[in-house]
Amino acid sequence: MQIKSCHLTILAPVLAFSVIFCTWEVCSRFFDHLLFVLPSPSSILLCIWERGDRFLFHTGVTLSEMAGGFLLAFLIAFPSAWLMTLCVASRMVLQPIFVLIQCVPMFALAPIMILWFDWSFAAIVFPTALMIFFPLTMNIYQGLRSTPQHLVDYFKMNGASVWQMFFKLQLPWALPYIFAGIRISAAFAGIGAVAGEWAGAQAGLGLLMIESRRATDLEMTFGALFCLTFVSMGLYVLAVLLEKRVTTRRPIRFRFSKMAKAHVAILFGLTLLGCLQSDSNKKEVRIILDWLPNPNHVPLYVGVEKGIFKKHGIDLVIKKTQDPGDTIPFLTSGQTDLAVSYTIYTMHANAQNASVEPVGILIKEPLNSFLYRKEIGIEKSSDLNHKKIGYCVDGFETRYLDTVLKMNQITNAKKKNVSFDLVSTLGTKKVDAIFGAYWNIEGAHLRSLGVDTDYFPLAELGVPNHYELIIIARENSPQTAPEFVTPFQSALQESIDYSREHPDEAFEVYLQANPDKREKTCDWERKAWQETLPALADTQTIDPQLWEDFHNWLIANGLL
Repeated sequence: MQIKSCHLTILAPVLAFSVIFCTWEVCSRFFDHLLFVLPSPSSILLCIWERGDRFLFHTGVTLSEMAGGFLLAFLIAFPSAWLMTLCVASRMVLQPIFVLIQCVPMFALAPIMILWFDWSFAAIVFPTALMIFFPLTMNIYQGLRSTPQHLVDYFKMNGASVWQMFFKLQLPWALPYIFAGIRISAAFAGIGAVAGEWAGAQAGLGLLMIESRRATDLEMTFGALFCLTFVSMGLYVLAVLLEKRVTTRRPIRFRFSKMAKAHVAILFGLTLLGCLQSDSNKKEVRIILDWLPNPNHVPLYVGVEKGIFKKHGIDLVIKKTQDPGDTIPFLTSGQTDLAVSYTIYTMHANAQNASVEPVGILIKEPLNSFLYRKEIGIEKSSDLNHKKIGYCVDGFETRYLDTVLKMNQITNAKKKNVSFDLVSTLGTKKVDAIFGAYWNIEGAHLRSLGVDTDYFPLAELGVPNHYELIIIARENSPQTAPEFVTPFQSALQESIDYSREHPDEAFEVYLQANPDKREKTCDWERKAWQETLPALADTQTIDPQLWEDFHNWLIANGLL
């Protein structure tokens, strides 16, 4: 009977997982609309196998962040918990602070960490540590308090010191609680690390998830999720084995060579060192992109890889962001020297006293548009009446959309905030058109997914011509001085000209700089790059009349 019970214990979860995966596989293959939300398990596993090197790299980055976060949290949690058991006053002060920290969403705090600690290892470790600090501290605290009072009195009666009381009584008694906290931390550490990576990391499973999700490469997205789940489960099992080793004193044998032990020691040391150091270099000129890397940014990567910027005395380093709204705050706070921005965002920022100014032009004409599915029979802008229109973000973008709709007498459209899920919402027919989509990027992306689209450029809808993507710097910074601006503009235009003259080579340079992109993403981005070429800047001289006309139009329509 015991043998049968053991077999059932093993077979039950295996059978359950088999049923789930088989159902998942069948549904993914026979329901086309799931293309945008749920790939099949077999395609996910195949993706992990084919791109194993990239998954291994990003998993290593996230694992080191999780380890660093746990180590930092534990080093603070343990003495804090012990202090609360020794002093009632400290508990009255510390416990509300710990609760307050736990109530702050790490996804909101993570961007602040980038502002404080730059794009460093510490910027990811701190949100991870804060995520797991509260449950770890409270478990340790409850464990230390769980010591029976009669044993405490017995130790005191025999003259035991505070240290003897701690090491010989409280700590052994608290071990089950401590390991419970460690197991919880193993599960939460991955969430904290991903929160930090989404805010501004340059590598890691969280970044891989968001990049692949926005490229609709869901096999990569779920592959990264599988890796994160596997790592979290592995850490949980490791905590269980460690608890068994400590509480039962039965040796768990792991055979490590001397070389392996040395590697572990080096990794541990690098984790500690990474918490203290920043990846910034004062000689570098850092530029943050307006969005995740896409064909609009090809000339920047070409200029770096081909040494064009260095030839002009500029050591340019490209940083990527997942939120266009972060670029100007990062610039004004000094975390970056230059930023790729939109003209309308720049003017809006200056209206709020951000004090930034353009120093270069990347894309010379508007890319923003109304992108719609051809099948719904839209031929002119008035056909958008009674249609569902999705847009990126709320606030200023909503007023911009309302202005364009009013100018074209589109009064009955149903607006829907779809955040940054432009492609999937249009592809799954949740909306009929999207505002804020780039005709060269999202248009090519949707066509690669079998969604036939067309668009209305803003120029046809009454919006004055303006530069779409410009390079901006803080006013009165070294990057706005003529001795920097002149060589920078020469290097930028030379990079653009080289990219235009050698489009295939330029695109390959871009792909080498972004190795996580899979073949299907590369295919549609290559087509998008061909559409982008005519929109690249021909000169770095900003036309003051063009700038003033657009600025006046924004003011006239109450957008500034």
